[in-house]
Amino acid sequence: MSDLLLCRGAAAERPYYISVLGINIYSIEELCYLISQNAYTIDQDFMDEGLCRYIGDQLKLTDLAETLKEIIDNKGSLIDFVMAILKDAGYCDKDEIRNIKQIVIESAGLSPSRKHKSRGDNLLKAGKLVRAMDEYKVTLGKIDKEAEPVLYASVLHNTGTAYARLMLYEKAAGNYLEAYKLNMDDESLKMYLLSCRLYMDRMDYDRLLLKYGYPAEIAQKVEKLMATREDYRRSDNKYAKDLNELKQLKEDGMISRYYETVDETIEAWKWDYRMDMMPH
Repeated sequence: MSDLLLCRGAAAERPYYISVLGINIYSIEELCYLISQNAYTIDQDFMDEGLCRYIGDQLKLTDLAETLKEIIDNKGSLIDFVMAILKDAGYCDKDEIRNIKQIVIESAGLSPSRKHKSRGDNLLKAGKLVRAMDEYKVTLGKIDKEAEPVLYASVLHNTGTAYARLMLYEKAAGNYLEAYKLNMDDESLKMYLLSCRLYMDRMDYDRLLLKYGYPAEIAQKVEKLMATREDYRRSDNKYAKDLNELKQLKEDGMISRYYETVDETIEAWKWDYRMDMMPH
């Protein structure tokens, strides 16, 4: 789409948080862009009265807000809801709207587990790590591990990534290892070893490599990553203080307190993310 577009709605002072996508919006054009980029993950939860009020009150598109509210009140379809937004905004051309409509129709047949995984992936990309982990937890509860081992492993791997970004490397390692046992994917193994390398003493890590005979080429990739990955040690890192406290507890042999503090830390970080998601 290369044409210059005239924005119709006002740019709101306060954002609206699209929970199913894990992203804030400030304008109708941003909403349309998110729909076009995430059409395969949208489901009935997108039809929210709060969104209707926001479009009317904050974006000053009262006619569109009323139309959307009527669709909800009359138990209309998700397709009708999405199409009303796209057509009224004029953000997408006819071919793009037709394509988005087809994607929404096709994704309606996705299993709840795949829907939740897609949401988790979007939250992970948006940096909403705790929310992503919550979504992945729900997803794992909906997947038959025996019937869909690859999907189950993919969710475990991404859960490990969320933990790793929170610098909870031991928890990350557990998820990566479980994923690797299911998918035997070198990427999961590499991330498992990297996580171990980050939380283990070097001697313990070397023993791990010898005990299980992991491929040397994977271990070499881990060392290359370690050579370029020093940011986790920086004292100005937001989570460095919490991480150092956890490390000290473990080194002092206070294992029970260590795991209690891990849970407490996660809860504290959950609160931080909730606060980040509140409008300012």
